[in-house]
Amino acid sequence: MTEQKTQRKRNPRGQGERLRDDIIASASRLLADPTSPPLTLRAVAREVGVAATSVYLHFDDIDSLVFTVADSHFGELVRMQEEARDKADTPYDQVLAMSMAYCEFGLANPGLYQVMFANPLPLPEPATADQMPGRAAFQARRDAVAAYLGGGESSIPEAFRITLLIWQQLHGTVSLRISRPQFPWPPLEATVTDAVNRLLAVTPP
Repeated sequence: MTEQKTQRKRNPRGQGERLRDDIIASASRLLADPTSPPLTLRAVAREVGVAATSVYLHFDDIDSLVFTVADSHFGELVRMQEEARDKADTPYDQVLAMSMAYCEFGLANPGLYQVMFANPLPLPEPATADQMPGRAAFQARRDAVAAYLGGGESSIPEAFRITLLIWQQLHGTVSLRISRPQFPWPPLEATVTDAVNRLLAVTPP
């Protein structure tokens, strides 16, 4: 006989927002395993312990739920980067610390990282560049690079270019280590330090 999820107790009147948070948390748990099957609203409802219709009260479809889950974890990434930055002394150390925080977040959350970065992420329509999930995390790293370059508005275009290059290196590092965990990778800190050192020394073409 198939084991049934315990029926979730109904929230008191006016506390529907708590159910929404529970739905997001349950979807996050299901997405955390990179080998798990595609997420469905019915699977989330079973995880929460409610009827599927209750999920539809908060999310129109699976895309809107996945987007919300990803967006919430981008906030976690921003916080991790900020904490790493605030512990660093120099602009260079801040760039390196934030880069390490990015990789550590991804490797600690492989399933969620793939949802956030490796798979096409459903976006609300219409979406502008400023509304792209993860924009705040990228801009924080760009600001750190701009500070390393000397700060000021004139450094922003070059900081943007270098930050893109660093991001590509970090994403490749995380994605490969997730998909090929048995490969004899060198220590993460050495890999990230080498990439940051090389790219901060890049001069405009």
